[in-house]
Amino acid sequence: MQGRVKIAPQESQLSELDLANYEEKQDYQHTIVPLKRTEVWAWYIQNATYCGYGWLAAPLMVPLLIQDMASKAGVEVSNHAIPCNTSVPNFKCVTPILGRYFLDPGAISLYISSLSSVLSFFMSLSIAAVADHGCCINTLLFFIIQSPKLFWVGAILSPLGWVFYNICSVFSHSYLPVYGRVHPDVLEAEARGDSEEVIRKVEEQAVNDLSSYASAIANIGSILIHGACIWISLGMKESSLSLEIATAVTGVWWLMWMLIVAPWLDARPGPPMPKEKNWIVYSWKKTYNTLLSFKTLPEIFKFMVAWFILSDGIGTVLAIIMVILYRELGFTHVQSLLVSVVISVMACIGAYLFMYIRRYFQWTTKVMIVLTLSFYAILVSYLVLAPYFTKSFGLRHPWEGWFCTVYIGIIISTFYSSCRVMLSELCPEGDENEWFSLYLLADKGSSWMGPFITGAIFTANGDYRAAFWFPLGLIVIGVIILANVDMKQGKDQAQAFARAKRERLLLESSSKMKELSSHTHRNS
Repeated sequence: MQGRVKIAPQESQLSELDLANYEEKQDYQHTIVPLKRTEVWAWYIQNATYCGYGWLAAPLMVPLLIQDMASKAGVEVSNHAIPCNTSVPNFKCVTPILGRYFLDPGAISLYISSLSSVLSFFMSLSIAAVADHGCCINTLLFFIIQSPKLFWVGAILSPLGWVFYNICSVFSHSYLPVYGRVHPDVLEAEARGDSEEVIRKVEEQAVNDLSSYASAIANIGSILIHGACIWISLGMKESSLSLEIATAVTGVWWLMWMLIVAPWLDARPGPPMPKEKNWIVYSWKKTYNTLLSFKTLPEIFKFMVAWFILSDGIGTVLAIIMVILYRELGFTHVQSLLVSVVISVMACIGAYLFMYIRRYFQWTTKVMIVLTLSFYAILVSYLVLAPYFTKSFGLRHPWEGWFCTVYIGIIISTFYSSCRVMLSELCPEGDENEWFSLYLLADKGSSWMGPFITGAIFTANGDYRAAFWFPLGLIVIGVIILANVDMKQGKDQAQAFARAKRERLLLESSSKMKELSSHTHRNS
């Protein structure tokens, strides 16, 4: 297979950006430092802390808060002259927008989630290059809004939280393939002179284990911050203010632990930023150049397309379920928080369960992703088809909501961690940050569609359950594309691409130096 994948050094010209990067790297000495236990644990802990906001506050508490405030600022569905009475169980209200449009508060939160995804996409794209050059970011966001009529202020501030969380994710995720290559087991295999196939297998195992442990520990951290937020909500009688304070606590938790583990988290920086480069323009150009490389990396292109589709489908399933539980099944703030706790607990259990299953059967990363997606497809098929046969099932009872929570929790962690591992196996060496930035961009670039289309479906027919057809279709399409990814060929393509890029850089840099030398000689 290796002989079939050839990328000639002269087949494409390098951009000025590539050449500038190469010249900057000449003064940068890369030393292989084996991964340390303290370093990897610092990485685990920082994963567990920033997820408190990304897994709890942003997707759950902030949408609940916006729904609460929008409801209090709303009017009755049957009579727009009567203010919404939120004290009545299962109340039905709509919120006036711009004085002439009326939207369900649940639909409003979905539209805001869609806006958050769009803003996160553009911001992540604009800072992608910074991750390549060893920088880091920690951010804290919280807000206190008391007047229901000012719910739109929360709607504006909410996307900022998503933006900061996703910036942090860009930097955190890009460590995974780097850690895999400097893992002691991998370095030991290389020192023994093992074959390339054996080294790849060892690296795949190491990266899978790192990703699985990171996911499990992140869920443990999530459970702890959930406990604190539930205590706050109960102590303040589940008021809207309790949600705002709990959101602030997740930010404080994030900042506090980042300051604690920062000294132990080795930077492992890349080369310095090219001189006189605007980092925003530089990021956009690097992303554009990365997209151009899809022509010589077709397997990673197929994976990225599948991820673009699947990430939106999987995220939309849980978003619809949470809206139905809160809006139609009457879940309280604490019950909604407990749903998130159960997902975190089961995700921790599921991460270890699937890790041992993978080891026992020696299944590949791709098989694990397809397996978890199959479980997702079964659940969503039930939610889609049940309402056509009966009005008694299909997320009509609280126990169904708890069942879906446990079911999703068991598989969700393995799906996301396996996707990260699959990308780390397919991306060319030296370009990890670019590809993981693109990975997160693909996630944010598609995740606006699910909430937006779901909100539009509800606005059209008044039934959130009909929206499950959308994520089901995305999951089916994504599985078909993913199943056609050839992992062995993809790894060969990545290796050949990295080698050819180094050769082209060396060739063009040498030519440039010769031209400069000749010009200097003529002038003298």
